Amino acid sequence: MSKMIKKILHGTINPLLITIFSLSALVLTVVLCVYVYSDTMLGRDMSEGAGIESIAIQAEAATDSLVVKTSTEENLSAADDAEAISLEYNDENKAESDYTVNVFDGNETYYANTLVNVRSGAGTGYDKLGTIGRGTDITVTGLTDNGWYQVLYDGVAGYISAEYLQTSAPGTAYIFAGDSRTVQMNMAVGTNGNKWIAQVGEGYKYFAGTAVPQIDAGIGEGTVVIINFGVNDLYNVDKYVSLVNSKIDSWISAGATVYYAAVVPVSNYPTITNADIESFNAKLKSGLDSRVGWLDGYTYLTTCGFNTNDGLHYDAATYKNLYSFYMSNLTV
Repeated sequence: MSKMIKKILHGTINPLLITIFSLSALVLTVVLCVYVYSDTMLGRDMSEGAGIESIAIQAEAATDSLVVKTSTEENLSAADDAEAISLEYNDENKAESDYTVNVFDGNETYYANTLVNVRSGAGTGYDKLGTIGRGTDITVTGLTDNGWYQVLYDGVAGYISAEYLQTSAPGTAYIFAGDSRTVQMNMAVGTNGNKWIAQVGEGYKYFAGTAVPQIDAGIGEGTVVIINFGVNDLYNVDKYVSLVNSKIDSWISAGATVYYAAVVPVSNYPTITNADIESFNAKLKSGLDSRVGWLDGYTYLTTCGFNTNDGLHYDAATYKNLYSFYMSNLTV
């Protein structure tokens, strides 16, 4: 090669050959440059591509991890909830079904003290076989260790909570005894399963001769008696006190709770004043046995208001309000 270069420099080589040699060298140089540049760029692209791919893989891995974690947490949470529900359900069923029956040596007769359901098992979660009313007698065959009586109902075993059965026949749930105002209250609110002993225009004589014997006949365990006489004969206050006090022992012994309802107000009535009524109520309340409850309907109506057409009797709405006041203040 050095000889050829010397010949070129001294002009001993054909000019055409020189031209060819120069062009070849130029082409070779260009090819080498392109190759180096391409290789450099390819390496760069590969490096960048690898970086991007690496980032993409990491992002995908992070996303997969997040998805897996979230899904796992949700599944665990759902499982926990399901387990809690299952445990609660099992606990309820255990409470319902985990009982034993102490069977009596002989069958006994009990009475319902209210309207009550008969169930297929000793618990409120069991199916209802039927319903029996207050005072209904039923054959009891045993007692469970969770407080339910086993009974015979339509020829099959049923169960009633022990708190709703008693050995003695209960009396009428509520007995209202009074005059025309009690009659009209009954008309306004309906019977409601209560016993209403009342007569228009009556007073002490009716109370002693008719109402008291009917109270005696209907009274029993759990009976509540509400007495409301006096507006027609305020002068007989001492007699009312004496008669009620003479009966209170026997009524309580029979299982009853007794209330006297204060005579309620009038409005411009010609023969009765509220001052007379207040005097009657004060003397009655102070003279009654302490075991007789007091229902102060007088204060209730004078405070809340009432409507009357004749000054003595009320409209249906007032009677309903007064009845609700009575019932909300009864303590059995």
